[in-house]
Amino acid sequence: MGTEKRERQKANRALKHQQEVQAVARKKLYRKVGLGIVAVAGIVLFVWIASNVVGGDDDQPAPPATLPDTPIDTVPLDTVPLDTVPLETVPLDTVPLETTATTQG
Repeated sequence: MGTEKRERQKANRALKHQQEVQAVARKKLYRKVGLGIVAVAGIVLFVWIASNVVGGDDDQPAPPATLPDTPIDTVPLDTVPLDTVPLETVPLDTVPLETTATTQG
């Protein structure tokens, strides 16, 4: 009878020891995970503060994200250089038609 009781005591002690080892390992794991979360949060906080302190010089408006609808190789009519426009031009609607017909011939 004494040997059965002794075997149960040994088994219970071994089980208790195994549970204690698992509890210590779990505690270490939770500590490592918590430290990792705090480290990542600290890095994010540092980057956010640094971007607010250093990156606050965006006074100019951002350039448009899309290209203009007009092709790049075309020139708008209002930007024609002055040396290509004749200096003595008269619009056709201001000159009377009979004046142009009599002066030619």
